[in-house]
Amino acid sequence: MNELKVSVLGAGNGGQALSAHLAINGVEVNLFEHPNFKKNVEEIAKKGGIELSGKLEGFGKISLATTDIKQAIEDASVIMIVAPSFAQRTFIEMAIPYLDNSQIIMLIPGNFGAFEIRKILKKSGKNLTIVETNTLPYACRKIEEGKVNIWGVKTHISIASLPAANIEKVTKILNKFFIMPITPLNNSLEISFSNPNMIVHCPTMILNAGRIESTNGDFRFYCDGMTKSVCKIMEKMDEERMAIGKKLNLDLISTYDWLKETYSLKGDDLHELLSTNPAYAQHGSDAPKFLNHRYLTEDVPHLLVPVVSFGKLLGVPTPITDCIIRLASAINGIDHLEKGRNLDLLGLSGMTVEEILNYI
Repeated sequence: MNELKVSVLGAGNGGQALSAHLAINGVEVNLFEHPNFKKNVEEIAKKGGIELSGKLEGFGKISLATTDIKQAIEDASVIMIVAPSFAQRTFIEMAIPYLDNSQIIMLIPGNFGAFEIRKILKKSGKNLTIVETNTLPYACRKIEEGKVNIWGVKTHISIASLPAANIEKVTKILNKFFIMPITPLNNSLEISFSNPNMIVHCPTMILNAGRIESTNGDFRFYCDGMTKSVCKIMEKMDEERMAIGKKLNLDLISTYDWLKETYSLKGDDLHELLSTNPAYAQHGSDAPKFLNHRYLTEDVPHLLVPVVSFGKLLGVPTPITDCIIRLASAINGIDHLEKGRNLDLLGLSGMTVEEILNYI
């Protein structure tokens, strides 16, 4: 394996930003996209790379932009899946025949995906280390294929490995080329419980449903949409998340503290932090144009559902989070509690808390 060769699976906003940033910093990068979305990589292949603007600038030369999964992951030390959570399974199932147990799979972000992916790999006789991050490294938007505007860059990224015992080895490998400081956390539960998207995205979508539909998303989601009342709901959901984490002995911080640290912000509450964050406040309309958007279709089933599933196991009530899940289910016509990443889908059903902690 080439330790400085990375395969990025997923050529959306985050995948293109990460690929370019890694390449600018001297990493050999292969970029893969599912054949159904081949146009995402065709233009990049013609250009030979990806141009970044905004908070990061430069041209990252991409070694290979392809829809051939075998070519994409061959000889790569780390396979980074930068795609919506519902696509993680698809990418892994495509890659399984060509995976080597010495490779590392990195989910950016993980959203409890390490558990589902480990379950799939075990059925196929594979035993790779899986790494999750708590979030994407950037706030960014794709201008066109091969051009990405970076609004903001996180000061650091948190990671955890499954199994947790491999974290020291993984951190040493990633530190050789990763493009920002890495903070290792204790285990995969801690990392997934630390993703702020579930707190920031989901209630804002539900409580701005009428505005999204009537304006076609013509407002600033993170500023205009996150009013004082909306942020109060976020804070109550965050209290529920933190209470479950405490029962699991997870070392969690509040979304308020995470935002302050990650973006170096000042403010007395979530509303002040979010409404003044330059990564979001200094550009125009950025709200989703429809409710069948990943802020609901990804973050509700892949983040909120596992959180409340652990709450139920532990006897921790989650009334506010439950409401958001049920409203999202009604809006999008799907039972997220049944179809999302519940304990059964994660391969943890029937285990006690102690057994789950031993497993990870």
